[in-house]
Amino acid sequence: MIDEPDPHGGGGQPVKKEEVAPAKTAPAKEESKPAPVKVDGPIDRKKLESIVKKNGLKDALDVLTQTKVVDLRSLAREFNGEFGIAGREITHANKKVLVDEFKKFFKK
Repeated sequence: MIDEPDPHGGGGQPVKKEEVAPAKTAPAKEESKPAPVKVDGPIDRKKLESIVKKNGLKDALDVLTQTKVVDLRSLAREFNGEFGIAGREITHANKKVLVDEFKKFFKK
């Protein structure tokens, strides 16, 4: 009879295979972002100042970028001379210029 290698690893004992458990990963953390600020109706000075006070300048700027340029011009006029631009400058200003002016105003 021919000696064949023992399929169990020799010595008559079965070879134990070590099972490697899959690496545990931490569950994905859901970043809890506050809900975007929503404004009912056209935005006015009181509403804007309230948003800046409660939620910060970033959220206020997000609201302003979603506001129509016509409404931004009206809002800028409510700041009577306190704002960086006035009169015809407001009339001819585009959205980017107006949002930048609001940013400068609230960073003071």
